[in-house]
Amino acid sequence: MHMNTHPEAMASGFKLTRQAQRGATMLEALVALMVLALGVLGLARLQVATLMEARTANARSVAIHAASDLLERMQVNRAARLTAVAFGDYVSPWAMPAVPASNCLEAPCSSTQMAAYDIWQWKQSLAQQLPGGDATVFRSDTDPTQLGVLLAWSAIQAKNLANADSANALLYAAADALVDAAGNPGTGVGTVSCPAQRICHLVYIRP
Repeated sequence: MHMNTHPEAMASGFKLTRQAQRGATMLEALVALMVLALGVLGLARLQVATLMEARTANARSVAIHAASDLLERMQVNRAARLTAVAFGDYVSPWAMPAVPASNCLEAPCSSTQMAAYDIWQWKQSLAQQLPGGDATVFRSDTDPTQLGVLLAWSAIQAKNLANADSANALLYAAADALVDAAGNPGTGVGTVSCPAQRICHLVYIRP
């Protein structure tokens, strides 16, 4: 049996085939663009996370150096060791203290005056080196010869934490966790804790 194919039908079929091929090509291009966009977004998030980790690591390095600086200041102030409570004048709450009455670089100071000047100068330096930098110095509950130095700075990622899912929130918490020497959460001193929306670093020193 012989069938004649109408030329118009053949042309119509060819046209539909080309349209289908063109649609498939556009769909493949859109899928490729979507995959590329997701890849770029993932790389951007990774880069931001890496930058944040680097900044936090740098801040911790500054905090460690600051604690060593305070220890050196205490050791220079030898008379403070002979006070009723050794180095008790270096115990300091959060926030910048008032400007000391005596400038110990220009005139002789007592051990108490030297401690006040050291803390004021030290906290000024800390505020310049760390974003929102602050510190508290406290005496250890278990070892009277030790002083705890808890340094804090602004949590750069705090504004993203509110929008983080549960898995990322755990990562944030683990990264900013503060533990004492025994590995327990906190400083080990009930009255001393890291302020909200801050990252803290705890160092114990023995002058």
